[in-house]
Amino acid sequence: MKQGFSPVYDARTEVLILGTAPSVKSLEKQQYYANPGNQFWNILFHSLAVEDPLEYSQRLELLKDHRIGLWDVYATFERKGSLDVNFSSIVPNDFTTLLTKAPIKTILTNGQLAYKEALKNPTIPNLAIQQLPSTSGANNGQSKTRMVAWKEALATSIKAK
Repeated sequence: MKQGFSPVYDARTEVLILGTAPSVKSLEKQQYYANPGNQFWNILFHSLAVEDPLEYSQRLELLKDHRIGLWDVYATFERKGSLDVNFSSIVPNDFTTLLTKAPIKTILTNGQLAYKEALKNPTIPNLAIQQLPSTSGANNGQSKTRMVAWKEALATSIKAK
């Protein structure tokens, strides 16, 4: 079984973005959304109207500064390659601790499978959960509509500082 990453959040985090599990490239680099074909960072920083710092640790700090956290729905998993359709075994994350330490108000899911798994996870209470189009390179044909959806969701989920 492959191990997912620890959550990225702090005591101010109000919006949690959930994917399914790290890609092969992300596991190699030990970074969320490390595959250059995945448009997550580009979409996120464009939506927030801030410059992408490119350095991974600075990206994570910028997220936290905007009260955004990251995690995945799966704690451990078996999957051939990086596509969500190839999961053969999964163990879901337990969100209990994170949700007691951070004032999460909204969950945004990166794709359909993350949305379905978040809805059925018993450790996620009745929070607003919104499905957004996947930022995966496999979904780059929908880049314009995807950008609009992410920008709108982030704008309505994040309160003004």
